[in-house]
Amino acid sequence: MYSEIDLIDELCSYLDGNCEQVTSEDIFRCLTCGLCVQACPEDLSLKKLITTARANWVKTHSMREEHTIVDPCSGNNLFVAMSKISEHAVFPEDKDEGAVVYYPGCSAGYINTNIAAATINILDRVGVDYTVLSGVSHCCGAVSAGSGNKGLMEEMGRKNVAEVKRRGVKTLITSCPGCYRAFADMYPGVLGELGFEVLQMSQYLKRLIDEKRIVPQQALEHSVFYQDPCHLTRSVGIYEEPRDVISSMPGTRLVNDSLSHEGSKCCGFGGSVRAMFPSESVKLASLQIETAKDMECDVIVTNCPGCMQNLVEAGMNYGDDDDDDSIMVYDLTEYVSMSLGFAVVRNDIDMIDSVNKAYCNVITGYCKPEI
Repeated sequence: MYSEIDLIDELCSYLDGNCEQVTSEDIFRCLTCGLCVQACPEDLSLKKLITTARANWVKTHSMREEHTIVDPCSGNNLFVAMSKISEHAVFPEDKDEGAVVYYPGCSAGYINTNIAAATINILDRVGVDYTVLSGVSHCCGAVSAGSGNKGLMEEMGRKNVAEVKRRGVKTLITSCPGCYRAFADMYPGVLGELGFEVLQMSQYLKRLIDEKRIVPQQALEHSVFYQDPCHLTRSVGIYEEPRDVISSMPGTRLVNDSLSHEGSKCCGFGGSVRAMFPSESVKLASLQIETAKDMECDVIVTNCPGCMQNLVEAGMNYGDDDDDDSIMVYDLTEYVSMSLGFAVVRNDIDMIDSVNKAYCNVITGYCKPEI
């Protein structure tokens, strides 16, 4: 998102208190994807500089409108707006106890609801004793922290961890990489040892497959491109498990099976860029679709609600209307549920229309992406 290396000097000067603001670039254009850190031969962390600069900016200027849309107490919460436009995810009658707590996160609960539905299908099929912790009131706070409001993340962390402990669960599983990072990395840094295991869904699915509890029933004859979520890969180093899960599906050919960061690119969703620069954000996702097409794939599997939303929207705007070589985008849980015989029925057009209406309702002057 940035082309001038002088930005580093300007960020350092700003953080040292030598200037009042960064003027050459908008520090909120950063996707927080971490690609810059891995690309830098000196291992400099531009991401850390920018996130720290954002936190300083918020202390002086308060949060920008686009960055409050996921705050659970804000009047312009995106997911509250979504709940008034479309149906939110429906979970089984809530239990207060279980061996596992499923934490779908706000996106899977209100936007990509098929992710939550596929997860519940799998948990029910294999007989997991689970409870669900969902809703805006249990937002993880990770996005707000990335936007500069770290206090909200700490507040939500205390609340969420206390509720998980009250339910007496042994393992927490998350759909969203951001939620996983909150529980596995951010919360322990503030609260110390949590006292329960935290797994991202790809890790839990691999465990169920290794234990022979998930046994695919149908061959999925697809060439699959796996879209690495930035906050799952560069942030916490999870590359192998989702690829193992995909490769274990009968009939599936995984085309990008490298277990490193090489070739892993951002979909353009993160860092609140989708809210602030929607056209640029979705255009980056279209580049990933081009990559998958060049590798002769007919399916993209990802493991992040944000990646899925951006890739679906980019796919709807990509190419000609009569293009027969369209690529279907699935979440990892959807793909696994298909192998178990569950049908994945989605209305992507309705989902994208609804989320853009919600953005319009909560962000002044928001414009639907054009690519």
